[in-house]
Amino acid sequence: MRYYILLFLSFAAINVSLSQTEEQLSQQSFDAIEDSINKYMTSDLSKALSASGAYILKGKREKDKEKEWQGMAAIAYTHFSHRDFKKANDQYEKLLAFAQENNLPNYVAQSYNLAGHIQMSLPNLKEAIRYYNLSLKTAENENDEIGERAALSSLSYVYRVNNDYKEALKIEKTTLQVITDKPVDSIYTDSLKYQAISTVNYNLSNIYTKLNQLDSAKYYSALIKEFKKDKDSCYMRKYYLSQYDIALEEDKYDMARKNLVEAEKYCSGFEGALVPLRMASRYGSIALKEKNYDEAARKFLQGLRDYQVSPEEEGYMRDYYKNLADALTQTGDFEKANYYFEKYFNTEKEYSKITTDVSTSLREKEREQFNNEIEKVKAEREEKQSYLNYLLLGGSIIILTLLFLLLKFYRTKKADELKFEALLTKIKAAKTPSEIIDTKDEVLEEKATSDVSNEVTQQILDGLKKLEQKEYFLKQDCNSYNVAKKINTNTSYLSKVINSHYGKNFNTYINDLRINYTIVRLKNDVFFRSFSIQAIAEEVGYKSADSFTKYFKKDTGLNPSFYIKNIKNVT
Repeated sequence: MRYYILLFLSFAAINVSLSQTEEQLSQQSFDAIEDSINKYMTSDLSKALSASGAYILKGKREKDKEKEWQGMAAIAYTHFSHRDFKKANDQYEKLLAFAQENNLPNYVAQSYNLAGHIQMSLPNLKEAIRYYNLSLKTAENENDEIGERAALSSLSYVYRVNNDYKEALKIEKTTLQVITDKPVDSIYTDSLKYQAISTVNYNLSNIYTKLNQLDSAKYYSALIKEFKKDKDSCYMRKYYLSQYDIALEEDKYDMARKNLVEAEKYCSGFEGALVPLRMASRYGSIALKEKNYDEAARKFLQGLRDYQVSPEEEGYMRDYYKNLADALTQTGDFEKANYYFEKYFNTEKEYSKITTDVSTSLREKEREQFNNEIEKVKAEREEKQSYLNYLLLGGSIIILTLLFLLLKFYRTKKADELKFEALLTKIKAAKTPSEIIDTKDEVLEEKATSDVSNEVTQQILDGLKKLEQKEYFLKQDCNSYNVAKKINTNTSYLSKVINSHYGKNFNTYINDLRINYTIVRLKNDVFFRSFSIQAIAEEVGYKSADSFTKYFKKDTGLNPSFYIKNIKNVT
C-alpha cells in the first residue's frame, strides 16, 4: 500500500511541476510563447504541449478567444507532428466546436483544414478532400483570401499524391493569381507574400517536371531564386530541389547530385522530420539511374534506418520499396529483395485504396514480372522510376508552418485594428490637432531655464505659435538653427523653452506637429490620401518615406498604409 501512495505522490508532483511551468510561461508575451511552441513542436512533445497550455492559459486570462483557439491548435499540430493522429483528431473536434461556439469563422476554416491533413495521413483521400472543400467554402463565405489560399494549397497536394497533375496545375495557378493580386499592406507584408509566391513557384516547377514540360519547369524554378532573401534560406532550398527534379528528368545525374548537395546547405526544417527519408530517396534514385546498385541499396536502406515509417505511412512508400527491391536484386541479395518487394506489393494494395486507380490485375502482373527478373538477374533492366508518393507528408509539414504564419497574421491584424480605434477616439476628443499626439521625453536636452527671462520665454513661445500657424514645420529645412534665427533667439534658449514648456525636445516637438498634421489631413483630404507614401513624406517635411513611416508608427503604433486604408471607411 505504501508503494502505491508513493507512486501517487510522484505523479502528483509531476503534475504540479507541469502546472507551474505553464503558469510561468503564461507570464511571457504571446510572441515568446509562440517561439517556444515552434522550437519544440517536432522535437520535444512535453515542452511543446506545456507551451501550448501556457498560450491557452494566457488567452483565458486576457479573455481573448482567438488566442485560446490558437493555443488549442498548437496542441493539435504538436500531436500531428508526432504522428499521433488519434489525439490530433480528438483535438480537432474540440477546435471546431470552440470556433463555432465563439463565432470565429476564420478559425472554423482552419479547423477543417487541419482535419483534412489528418485524413490525408491516415490515409483517407475522400474524407480529406471533403474537409478541404469545407475549409475553402467557409473561407470564401468570409472573404478570407489567406484562408482560401491555404485550402487551395491543401487540395493541390491531394491531387498530386493522386497523380492528377493537370488538376493540381489549375489549382496552383489559381492560388498564384490570388496571392499576386492581393496588395501588400502592414499585415500582408512583402516577406509573407514572397514566401507564398516562392512556394507556389516550387510546386509549379515540380508539377511541370512530372508532366515532362521541362521548359515551363525551368521557368518557374528560376522565379524562386528571384525572391531570395538572406534571412530565409528556404528560398534557396526550394530552388535547388526544383533544379534537382529537372536534372534527374534530363538524365543529368552529376548535375542532379550537385543540386542536392547545395540544397542540403539551406533550411533543413523545410521538410521537417522527413528530411532523412526524402534525401535518401533522392540520392538513391540517382544511383539507381546510374546503375550503381550497391550505392542505391545503401542509400535507400540508410533512409529507412534514419526514419521509422509508421503503419499509416506505408501506403505512400510503394515507389521507395520498389526502387529498393530493384537495387537489391541487382546486387544479388535476393532474400532482402524479395522482402522489400513483398512490402512494395502490400503498399501497392494500400495505395490503390487511396487512389482507386491501380487494378488488381496490374499488381499481379507486376509481381510476375518481378519474379522473372529474379531468375534473370544478369539481364539488363532499367525502368523509369517515379518519385516517392509520400509528397503528402512533406507537404503537410509545410502547410503546418504556413498555418502558424496565418495565426500570426490574424493576431497582428487584430492588434492594429484596436490601435486604429484608439487613435480615432483621440482624434474625436482632441480640440486641436496638437492634442492627438503629445509625446513627452524622459531625457531632455536642456533642463536648466533660470537664465532665460520671462520676457524672452514669452517671445520664443509667441514666435513658435506664429511659425506653427504658418506651418513652417512642414519645411524640410525646419531645424533648431533656422527656427531660432526666425524668432530672433539662439538654439540654447530655444531648446530650454521647448523642454520646459512642452516637456519634449526640439525634434520630438517638430515630429509631433508633423504627424498630427498628417493624421488630420489624411482624415479630411481625399486627394491627399491618394498620394504615395514618399509623396506624403515629402509634403510634411521628411526627406524619405522610411523616416516618415518610422515616426508615424512610433507615435500611432500603425503603418501609414494601414491608417490610410482604414480611414477611408470612417470618413
